[in-house]
Amino acid sequence: MVRRILLASDGSASAKGAEALAEWLGYELEAQLVGLFVRDSRWIRLPEFLDLGALSLPLPAYHQEIEQALTVKGEGILGRLEDAARMAGVNFARQLETGVPAEVIVQEARTADLVVLGRQGENHPEGQVLGSTAERVVRASPVPVLLAPPAYTRPERLLIGYNGSEPAVRALHFAAPLAVGLGLGVRVLSVDDTPSRAEDLAREGAEYLAAYGLKAEPVALQGDPAERLLELQGAADLLALGAFGGGPVRRWLLGSTTEYVLRSSPAAVLVVR
Repeated sequence: MVRRILLASDGSASAKGAEALAEWLGYELEAQLVGLFVRDSRWIRLPEFLDLGALSLPLPAYHQEIEQALTVKGEGILGRLEDAARMAGVNFARQLETGVPAEVIVQEARTADLVVLGRQGENHPEGQVLGSTAERVVRASPVPVLLAPPAYTRPERLLIGYNGSEPAVRALHFAAPLAVGLGLGVRVLSVDDTPSRAEDLAREGAEYLAAYGLKAEPVALQGDPAERLLELQGAADLLALGAFGGGPVRRWLLGSTTEYVLRSSPAAVLVVR
């Protein structure tokens, strides 16, 4: 059961979808929403790596000025999130920390049930869909991570990718009470080149969900798992899957099925390790 949600935001346009999604989850699940802003220590230390020429201002003064600016920015973002949460009736707590964002998020995730963040950050390189912070958090977080696109769409259905692996089983078990709490329709997608195995896996997942009172639709397909997941996922579908699957060829060429989906999905993706 999700009782504490960690929302990591840098206040950028790319984070708006994650902010709205986390607030909705907090309201629907009656969970505490913890807003986290990380003052990036790499920015604070940036003057150490710059040629300042004839400038004589001591480095500690630069550090203090940058840290103060980041503090003002963080307080403003957290204040905005807190005001919105209170208006929505969501219990909100704020956290302002200093460090490398991905490392701090992973550390704070230890006391959360779910991490929510945008796929991209403020300083995200143009042309990349998945930011380095988001990728590092997904790989290292001790709890499930929900990555949201910049534009918010309220989820209406839950699509679970299920192949019978241990990560997929954990994703199935985490997604079941989530679907109940959010009132989402559910589909279980299993992809295997052997049609009978795909059908058995999809049916297995649906039977598990039935114990939660969920009438899940089993879907069995053949082909590439990542491509089938993306073909089936709509804009209002929350996709849940285990990390990190896929064969050696896909990992070499494109990364795992999980990574490919994260970089290509048009909607929110829940990753369970």
